Amino acid sequence: MRKLTNIAFYFVFAVVLAGSIVRMTGSGMGCPDWPKCFGLLIPPTSEDQIRWATDTDYSEGRMVIENGTLWYSTSDHISQGESFSPENWAPHPHHNYSKFNTTHTWIEYLNRLTGALAGIPVLLLFILAIRSRKTLPIIFASATLVSLLFVAYLGKLVVDGNLIPFSITIHTLGALSILACLILMMQHLDGMKVAINKSTRTWMIVSITLALLQFVLGTQVRELVDHFMESGITRTNIIDSLPEWWKLHRSAAWIVLVSHVVWAVSLYKMPQLKSYAIMVFVILLGQMTTGILFIQIGIPAFAQPVHIVLGFALILVDLRAILATKV
Repeated sequence: MRKLTNIAFYFVFAVVLAGSIVRMTGSGMGCPDWPKCFGLLIPPTSEDQIRWATDTDYSEGRMVIENGTLWYSTSDHISQGESFSPENWAPHPHHNYSKFNTTHTWIEYLNRLTGALAGIPVLLLFILAIRSRKTLPIIFASATLVSLLFVAYLGKLVVDGNLIPFSITIHTLGALSILACLILMMQHLDGMKVAINKSTRTWMIVSITLALLQFVLGTQVRELVDHFMESGITRTNIIDSLPEWWKLHRSAAWIVLVSHVVWAVSLYKMPQLKSYAIMVFVILLGQMTTGILFIQIGIPAFAQPVHIVLGFALILVDLRAILATKV
């Protein structure tokens, strides 16, 4: 169960990384439907595959882009005639995102495939927990599975709504909740707790709270960045286009840094907890570095996934450190 929990954690974290690459490349609508992609199990590799053609066998749900509109087949049929006719077709009911980019399509597809693969160890962990008949593993494994299913459902809503901003933030927090459940399972299986003083533990709780609030603010800033890029604003000009409230996220980074350093220095002196302190220092250094890059040279594409993955990592390390200590 311990090995399976670790495997599930790394798989889900890989999904987070894949999702951040999807956002970095603007590939979120590479597949305009869910769970299939243009109504296909294997995504199209060329535009010809999503253009209407005569004497072609179309299954129900298959999608084509014609006349600037995304259409789906309402029934199984063989196309006839010399040009596209709305007969046997209907416009997509949720949105009209009618663009096709092979790279975007396959990036989004691989993201979904990674998510599907992550479901396997999570499901196996749930089955193993049921067989163990121990209350806490069942609770943690059940929460992980439910969270994963909820995030998958949110993924459908995100696509159906053509990347509605608020749903993206909830989707991200859902992924964080899956990882948090797995962290709880890891700590339960390890069982070790190291005694620390009350003030250090208080700072740890304050830090994870601040990190979570900073994380939510960051997802909102990221959504604005995506919006501006879709509007044609270049990365180097995005910072100047952001509303004033984004400076709260920028300034709060220093508060998050100081609050973590206070307790991480104490843990660094303790051999059993030293690794948590080192991870916090490395993560904070990476976050501050990417944050400075955002301000100094615009929003470089490579720094976006790094920044957001480090945001996940900081909260998860905080959580594991809190669970591994006691007063």
